[in-house]
Amino acid sequence: MAKKYNYVFYLALLIAFAATFGVYRILETTRRANQVTTRAVVVANKDIPQGLLLEEDAFRVEHWPEPIVPDSAFGDPTLIAGRVSAIPIFAGEVFVPGRLAPEGTGPGLEARIPPGKRAVSMSVDDITGIAGHIQPGARVDLVLTLDVGGTAQRQSKLFMPNMKILAMGEQVVRNEKGEPINTHVATFEVAPAEGERLTMAASQGRIALMLRGYTDNDTVKTKGSTAAEVTASLRDVVQLPPRTNRAPQQKAQVAEAPAAPAPAPINTVQKPETLTIPVYRGRAKSEEKFKKDSARRDTIRP
Repeated sequence: MAKKYNYVFYLALLIAFAATFGVYRILETTRRANQVTTRAVVVANKDIPQGLLLEEDAFRVEHWPEPIVPDSAFGDPTLIAGRVSAIPIFAGEVFVPGRLAPEGTGPGLEARIPPGKRAVSMSVDDITGIAGHIQPGARVDLVLTLDVGGTAQRQSKLFMPNMKILAMGEQVVRNEKGEPINTHVATFEVAPAEGERLTMAASQGRIALMLRGYTDNDTVKTKGSTAAEVTASLRDVVQLPPRTNRAPQQKAQVAEAPAAPAPAPINTVQKPETLTIPVYRGRAKSEEKFKKDSARRDTIRP
């Protein structure tokens, strides 16, 4: 009887061991199926501007899930040290070959010039350079003012639109207060033929920069403007009377009456200074003359 219970006990232990091993194998398989494989990648440790020489403090190594790591991402930091950034790189971005300039490229402006393009500089003042508000990476239109036949024939024309600014002076960023820095040299990204035109235009006339909006890429064609046209437009300006707050009062139109004819002159007969009185004596008639003031007033009848 005791042997029978021993067999049952050992069988129960065997079944328990088999069940435990089966559960363990299932859990291990599930864990391996849910486990994500990681891969070492080199990411930017801070914001890196274009054309900067990469040093050890500019990047770090992280382990990312392999499905989201770009195929060409760098995993070895020694392959990045000493290279130059070809474009701006933000903190946390993965380093790939497209973000780095070719090996041997020096830091600075040459790393910002794409293949087939050139960099050409020209002098600008605070007015033509829009008081330092133009920063590297901005797009501008170039306006040339040129004398083609005397001062009266001076003409301004937009001749090179949508040009990219590579650098403005020696400073490429704003100061610590965020205020624009006044510069005196503008460097443009141009094709070789455009560089020839710009060099000749700068030597013949005066060039002004018109800053474009960030999303404005349209090209506008203009006919230009001459000094004679500007003068003519000023002559056509109508001089308006000064505006007042009171409404203009309409004057009543009164019909003028015809002038009355002048009165005819009155012929006045001057009265004689003496009075003539006829006197009859029988049939004889005679006239007696008396002065007006000779008669007494009390004898004159009313």
